[in-house]
Amino acid sequence: MSSDDAPRSSPGRSFWQRLGRPPQADQTVREQQQLLAWRGALSAVLVPAAEERQVLQRFCEITVQQGVADLAALLRPGPQSMLQPVALSGPRAFVSDICCTPSAAITDTQGPLGRAWREGRAWYSEERPSAAALAEWNAQAARRGLRASAILPVLRRRRIWALLLLARERQSDWPSDSQMLLESTAQLLGDVLEDLAKQQLQLILGSGLRAALDSVVLTDTRRRVLYVNQSFTLMTGYKEEEICHKGLKILLGPETSLADLASLDMALRDGVAWSGKLLNYQRNGQTFWNQVSIVPVRNAAEELTHFLGILRDVSREHSLLGQLEYEARHDRLTGLANRQALEEEMEQALARAQRNRSNLAVCFIDLDSFKPINDGYGHDAGDLVLQVVARRLREGLRRTDYVARLGGDEFVILLEGHQSREGLELVLEKLEILVHSPISLPNGQEVTVQLSMGITRYPEDGMFDAGKLLRFADQALYRAKALRNKRSTYWVYYESVFTPAAGAS
Repeated sequence: MSSDDAPRSSPGRSFWQRLGRPPQADQTVREQQQLLAWRGALSAVLVPAAEERQVLQRFCEITVQQGVADLAALLRPGPQSMLQPVALSGPRAFVSDICCTPSAAITDTQGPLGRAWREGRAWYSEERPSAAALAEWNAQAARRGLRASAILPVLRRRRIWALLLLARERQSDWPSDSQMLLESTAQLLGDVLEDLAKQQLQLILGSGLRAALDSVVLTDTRRRVLYVNQSFTLMTGYKEEEICHKGLKILLGPETSLADLASLDMALRDGVAWSGKLLNYQRNGQTFWNQVSIVPVRNAAEELTHFLGILRDVSREHSLLGQLEYEARHDRLTGLANRQALEEEMEQALARAQRNRSNLAVCFIDLDSFKPINDGYGHDAGDLVLQVVARRLREGLRRTDYVARLGGDEFVILLEGHQSREGLELVLEKLEILVHSPISLPNGQEVTVQLSMGITRYPEDGMFDAGKLLRFADQALYRAKALRNKRSTYWVYYESVFTPAAGAS
């Protein structure tokens, strides 16, 4: 076909009309392709970013570089709640001209920025609210040569965090499909910022765990060690690679409580928190008291994924507590049990005797001739005599017997399981010999003391109350002291208080 036969275009028809497609359709396609390319560029650059400010600035720069807008700014409330740019690419003067206080009451002078912030929804320049509301906005935009704009909320944790302002010189509104891409990209920015915040928080927590004074252990649900911090190594002597290979069982030893371990094992099997104190072993074999707190870690679906343990060496605190408990129950001078400990032991001893149908003797002791020694030789000599007597009483008793000092020169002995009165008196005679032996003072002199003793027995005396046993033994002691110069023995049974003839035997 010759050139003369080719169809000629009508003078009034454009290229797009001849093609059979309106020009705005192709423009929309190009717009969407541009926005998709912009979104892809953002995804590639923003995700690896390390700082929030860097993310925000790169977002604005890429937006302008990709031709999406000639101005891109992220606005947040600053001093006096004025919206101020935290990142910007393009003419700053326009942003300075139109910024406002979004928290103020709605007024015609605040324009679309205040409206977008308060309502939490996007605004596009094709919207035509009242002329008064846009008058200042349009005037400032015209002076800067900006003909189309969009304002998009950036949400974090479902609350508005910033406004993304986009403006361009060409007079071209964003169609609905493009608006969806714009808004989803603004949401992408919010998601990236949240992920970044979580990563930074995890880094901070990780640094904190590494530097924590308490030991930190992370295990999986099979109790395999995944991580320990430096404090764990300092506390136990085991390095991370060693404990990860051998497991936490290496901290256990023959003196570790099996009952506590069973309680811990049950808590882990049930996926619940556990707290307790374990006697553990360091790498060098030294024992230490380990205060352990274990919490289960669950994912978003509430599935158990890990266990986090916080460990602390409380050996010093344990020792101090043990010392305090010891001092609360023991006489400071002699180391014997005190009245509080005696009362508790008597209750238990009487309960054992009742349960086992055995015997219990309560012997209340007072030292004769002690006061003249204390007055004549001084309190230091008196203290020495009390210490020697306490040691001799301990040495003369079985390990199952019990001796306490009530104060002054008064002592109490609990003798369990004696088979007969004669057998009991053999023990008492042995104590008499030991205590009556001379005691050497620091000045080289020797002194002696004697015992007076009142005795009550269960079940012979028929008393089932520990307090009564002690009180009646005290009464028998006074009887013994009254008879001290009239009899050969130094003890009196409680029955002798009411039967004088028996007391002389």
